[in-house]
Amino acid sequence: MKKWISLLLCAMMLMSSVCAVAEDEVTYTTLYSSEVTTLNYLVTSSTNEFAIAANIIDTLVEYDMYGRMQPSLALEWESSNEGLTWTFKLRQDATWVDGDGKVVANVTANDFVAAAKYILNAKNASATADILYDVIEGAKVYYDATAILIEGVDPAAVLDWNTVGIKAVDDYTLQYTLSKPVPYFLSMLTYVNFMPVYEPFLTAQGENFGLATGNDTLLYCGAFYLDEFKSQESRVLAKNHENWDADNVHIDKIIEKCNKESTAVSPTMFLNGEVDAASLKTELVEDWLMDEEKAAKIHPARITTYYSYFYTFNFDPKFDAAYEPDNWKVAVNNENFRKSIVNAFNRIKTKTLVDAENPESMIFNTITPPTFVYDNGVDFVNLGSLAEITAKGADMMDLDAALQYKDAAMKELEGKATFPVKILWLYNPSTSANNSAEEAQIVEQQLEGVLGTDYIDIIIESGPATSYNTARRTGMYAMMNCNWGPDYADPETFTDPFVREGNSYSFIGESTDTECIEGYYALVENAKAITDDISARYLAFAEAEAYLINHAYVLPYGHGVGGYTASLLDPFSAPVAPFGLTTERYKGQYKLDDYMDTDAFYDAWDAYEAAKEEALSQN
Repeated sequence: MKKWISLLLCAMMLMSSVCAVAEDEVTYTTLYSSEVTTLNYLVTSSTNEFAIAANIIDTLVEYDMYGRMQPSLALEWESSNEGLTWTFKLRQDATWVDGDGKVVANVTANDFVAAAKYILNAKNASATADILYDVIEGAKVYYDATAILIEGVDPAAVLDWNTVGIKAVDDYTLQYTLSKPVPYFLSMLTYVNFMPVYEPFLTAQGENFGLATGNDTLLYCGAFYLDEFKSQESRVLAKNHENWDADNVHIDKIIEKCNKESTAVSPTMFLNGEVDAASLKTELVEDWLMDEEKAAKIHPARITTYYSYFYTFNFDPKFDAAYEPDNWKVAVNNENFRKSIVNAFNRIKTKTLVDAENPESMIFNTITPPTFVYDNGVDFVNLGSLAEITAKGADMMDLDAALQYKDAAMKELEGKATFPVKILWLYNPSTSANNSAEEAQIVEQQLEGVLGTDYIDIIIESGPATSYNTARRTGMYAMMNCNWGPDYADPETFTDPFVREGNSYSFIGESTDTECIEGYYALVENAKAITDDISARYLAFAEAEAYLINHAYVLPYGHGVGGYTASLLDPFSAPVAPFGLTTERYKGQYKLDDYMDTDAFYDAWDAYEAAKEEALSQN
């Protein structure tokens, strides 16, 4: 029997007594195509960047391979005052190490306070500050007082940090005071804005903290530390032997090499044994599955992430005049125009680029993914008006409706907009984003084929390779494929891409269809205000999300990954949780010493599910 099965059993801790410790260093090598712009985990909300932070900085709690919350930097915790005050007792054996893996200091409660103080200073422009000040007592007022002054506006009063509900009671006791009951507070603690930082180092580094220039701009308290960082070349994560849970780290070194053509070259390198994982486009998967030798080296991808993909319309276009941004803004604010596009869209056709055999399996009709949260056993996506949207299935294209909406839009926009409406479609040129150029071409052909080139003119442009998200954040598109990953276990997290202020996704708060958009925000605020009745809260969020979809402000797309994968990582030893940074972590994972094929994958899946059921029954 292949050794991967024994590794799986080790990972499940079913045979921990007989799993031998490998004498040789375990190295896992991969390619990446797009370099990070910062290592500063206190300011970023980019997946590409916090994927590094997830491995080098520990959090108060973490999740295991079965999705169970476990102590991490916090050993125990309790809440009081009707859930408004949370007190955490920290472990005393957690340490900070430098880029050589040498101990610098212990992790203390003040490290969490220092991180929060940095994030809540508006001058540091943290992209996750709002998550803190939305729930922490006094945090929003403090944050506003640090904001950069606007000419003609009186400065806010400077506030003392003691007004903020985050304090170190002593070296190993941390306390959070919330501004309101937050049912999902514990699940928030695995995100970057609840990570610690060693204040003396932060102060000494100043503006150099977290610069993506080397491994010496950070200290590390996670399962790994950055042994090497060479921008646009490579980065090496080394096992942190000083970590409190080093025994649960089974990979000694992770080598990531920068290659802008990683998708093109990684399959061949994988077959040659030069890398341990590869990106596989659908057409390549089909070829490999027909080759017995290659088919033995790939297996179905296990979807462990809860990222939601969706197409967005930009309501605040900032692109060049050649693409007629003013005309686009008039058109996109017409609901019938948006609905014509939504109903003409064939999602199944675009998903075949990722999974030609079963594209429907990758599609869901909501922003919040299925199985994210439940209310008394009922999936959130089956609550209220969302249930009707979910029931429509993967094929939501309605050609007759699309043409009816087109006719209505053209009548309503007569004399206001010029046809055909130019639609600047921006795609991600990064080779790690599989098939994005091909996807854009399918969208163009399909939408123009249904609605006609007298109505729309889709113009495909490549986004910047190294700063694609910047183009999105600055409104340099009319339509694009976006995604969002949950930060905590509550449907509120999937309203974040559509907030009124600080929106860098679709800018829907800039919609001139005021009455319609205000209806959405009213529903969201109503849902947020419900903190003592989870059933009522979830139903209210379901109604808000259904409103957003039914008024065609967004087109849900489904999962971003699927199909088959080529990797020597055991897919069933990874930690899992539908929020935070959990699925970005290498901690707990094993590297297989042989390839896993499809049959082996399903055998391992069955073993995992049985072990999971047993483990959960013991809780």
